Amino acid sequence: MRIFEEAARLEQANTAFALVTITKSEGSTPRSQAHMIVLADGTTLGTVGGGASEYAAVARAMEIIPTGKSETMKMALTVASGHNCGGAVEMFIEVFTPARRLLLIGGGHVNLEIARLSASCGLFLELVETRAEFATAERFPWVKKFHVGATIDEALASTHIDCDTAIVVATHNLDKDVLERVITSPACYIGMLGSRTKVNSFRRHFRDELGVEERFLSRFFSPIGLDLGAETPEQIAVGVVAELMMVLNGKSGRPLSRMAENLVVVRGAGDLATGVICRLHKAGYRVLALEIDQPTTIRRTVAFSEAMYTQSVTLEGVICRKAASEREAKSIMDHGEVALLCDPTGDSIASMRAAVVVDAIIAKRNLGTHIAMAPFVVALGPGFTAGVDCHCVVETMRGHNLGRIITQGTATPNTGVPGLIEGYGRERVIHSPAAGVFQSERRIGDFVNKGDVLAHVGQTSVIATLDGVLRGLLRNGLQVSEGFKIADIDPRAELSHCLSISDKARALGGAVLEAVDSFHAGRLISFDRLGTTV
Repeated sequence: MRIFEEAARLEQANTAFALVTITKSEGSTPRSQAHMIVLADGTTLGTVGGGASEYAAVARAMEIIPTGKSETMKMALTVASGHNCGGAVEMFIEVFTPARRLLLIGGGHVNLEIARLSASCGLFLELVETRAEFATAERFPWVKKFHVGATIDEALASTHIDCDTAIVVATHNLDKDVLERVITSPACYIGMLGSRTKVNSFRRHFRDELGVEERFLSRFFSPIGLDLGAETPEQIAVGVVAELMMVLNGKSGRPLSRMAENLVVVRGAGDLATGVICRLHKAGYRVLALEIDQPTTIRRTVAFSEAMYTQSVTLEGVICRKAASEREAKSIMDHGEVALLCDPTGDSIASMRAAVVVDAIIAKRNLGTHIAMAPFVVALGPGFTAGVDCHCVVETMRGHNLGRIITQGTATPNTGVPGLIEGYGRERVIHSPAAGVFQSERRIGDFVNKGDVLAHVGQTSVIATLDGVLRGLLRNGLQVSEGFKIADIDPRAELSHCLSISDKARALGGAVLEAVDSFHAGRLISFDRLGTTV
């Protein structure tokens, strides 16, 4: 059948397409059994009956081909949908995605072994050579396309390099010429065989003489491959393909048996804790945040704790997703996201085998964190004694010592007075005037004037104490006690401050990251309470 022959040809050519198949029909329909191929640009082969149903199937296929996800589509063939049949049809749109492409430049011994191994990993292989005798199907039976020319420019002329293309360069004295032509391409990976001396020389040439930007050089992996102590072409190929799969799949390359060593559990996910979480996540750590079932964070627009209500929060490119179980939390972290789990007492810390625990609840007192919870325990702010409750404390008081790492003693005791911003301290933090249910028609980001009604707690009004922007506001419907913190007014009146991590949160995040990195490196610097090295 021509449809299936064409589908096989498209698969062989590594072309994305969708196969639309009628799987069920009811009543009067143009076709009860049919197949149709749809390409990414909307080109079709075959028909599933024409009319509005086929038009809809083509449109939907074009939408989902880039996602790589197949789906079932149901449609009633009514007058309103452009049909007079009166029946219904169900179609399965099966998406065939192309394999990731590996462009091997050079047909020597190492690329031969890389081709052999990477083909078994499902990559679509192409080979570029200036020597025809090294680019044959007999020598490289796994290669789908050969690009041969008398010069490297001629050989590369017939290639297509996009963001789904990986390149491995291992030529006979043409590496520099090849790299000058591909280093600024959109390839997701460019690896080159070579010594460190050779690689450093090339990097200086590209950066200093050719002016190649760092964003391109960051995709240049050389010396190529993971450090496996490889010597033979076969051994080198294992390291190269392992590194290649790591990059293509966006993974760390760490041994699976040691993944727990990269896990940091952060108790609390408020705005300050979120600054810590983001810093750790962006540095490559797997982060699990623990929260109570109804967090009372007021700076909700910059806090991952909000995901307890909304299921997920994205902040500065970091996604935090609520998990229903430890198993789901692991899956979320495996997908490169931060996991949030309801676990106020930290019961999951032991079962998850975290290497590091960070108490970022900022409760000004210890709510159960102890030094034996993990190999390394960090606590933020007062309420903890380094060496007793935890291995180190991070200073949270605004001022000269903010973010200082303390391994002996405690942080500055809580004064009960918020840090000054534009000369305002107590005035900028609003506390509940009574006990009751909090309700407000205001939103974070609203500009308010002194004397404005911000909210109500029961029947009692909450009044603004100064002019500024509402940087924080408690979620509606929560029960609060008298004196409970319910809002934050920023006198700087910068709306952008409501939507980005604060300077204080970033400082604390940097300090925690420094401490965690130092722990893993076995070189935690010791400070006393005033910061004098001991």
